[in-house]
Amino acid sequence: MKTRYSQIALLALLSCAKPQSPEEIFAEAKKKMKEAERVQLRMDMVWENPEMGEFETIGYSADFRKNPEAFFGYDFHGKRVGAGSESAYVQGVEYQINHRDSTVRTEDVLDSSMVQHSMLRTFNPLVLLEKEPWSYLGDTSIQEKQLLEYSWVEMDTVIDGREVYLENHLWINPANLLPAFYSRRLFHDGKRNQFIECSYDGWKLEDSAEPFVVDFPKGYLTKVAGNTESPLLKVGIQAPDFELEDGHGNPVRLSDYRGKKVLLDFSIINCGWCKIALEQFAKPDYEFADDIVPLYINPSDSKERMEKYQLKIKIPFPVLADAEQVGKDYGVNGFPTFYLIDETGKIEEVTQGYSDETILQWKKKSE
Repeated sequence: MKTRYSQIALLALLSCAKPQSPEEIFAEAKKKMKEAERVQLRMDMVWENPEMGEFETIGYSADFRKNPEAFFGYDFHGKRVGAGSESAYVQGVEYQINHRDSTVRTEDVLDSSMVQHSMLRTFNPLVLLEKEPWSYLGDTSIQEKQLLEYSWVEMDTVIDGREVYLENHLWINPANLLPAFYSRRLFHDGKRNQFIECSYDGWKLEDSAEPFVVDFPKGYLTKVAGNTESPLLKVGIQAPDFELEDGHGNPVRLSDYRGKKVLLDFSIINCGWCKIALEQFAKPDYEFADDIVPLYINPSDSKERMEKYQLKIKIPFPVLADAEQVGKDYGVNGFPTFYLIDETGKIEEVTQGYSDETILQWKKKSE
């Protein structure tokens, strides 16, 4: 239920306190967060997958401690509720702890994009409050709490003829100057695409904090990234052969395509840029060059999920799911990742991420 900000001002006047403007309240909330040496909270997220008609719920208990030398000013530790896993970023090193197989994966990531895009970092208020510019929208009553709503437009652009609009909403409780809710809203051509909602509670702010001490359970096997996991393969080397089944149960081997170039599109379902790339490939006027055979390889999702996904998203070439080992063999650590294999089976090109230019270079040239 929407109310008027004047009501807040009236209540403040009646209590003989000078009313603060919404902008002043936001500044005070930001100041309060920045002055704390340690911030602990619970983050509960609802992650929408619009293509599958599904919602994933994710809960984290998070602990952030100031460290001026850290990637964004904080070391942090997060425990995912019910998932048997933890993650930490301490003194420039990332740790991924898996209690199910008793392993700890470490990587020196002083400026890692993985840390930059970590959910613990991206969706926590310490980062969100620093974004500019937030604008006051109005006040709202949620669960008997009066909250002030602010918005920030992160993206308003056109990508390959599609209008992409991404806005963020943050609700702050003026009673304690702490964020309560967050909403990340993505629209394509004015239509809802994906919403991600996050609620915050269990706040604990402290003016002092001991540095994190990395202490993992005894008997856990430590895996050092780069030593036990292959990086992306280099141009010029022989591409690892593989055999997978397509959606019809037919075997597909990379070595069967000698004499032609093969484009390996490593993608997963819950990846917006992967979907955009598929939409480009599926356009009526898009045709691969005569000497290129495209293959879609999914190292993460099952065949059953891919079948459901393909009912909504057209993939105009063979789909190979349950390909976890192939993803590891090719060192795939982000999506989409494209490998172009030449006629002799050697790697000709490696590309990570989406761009219009990359997609067009594999298109058949107009005569």
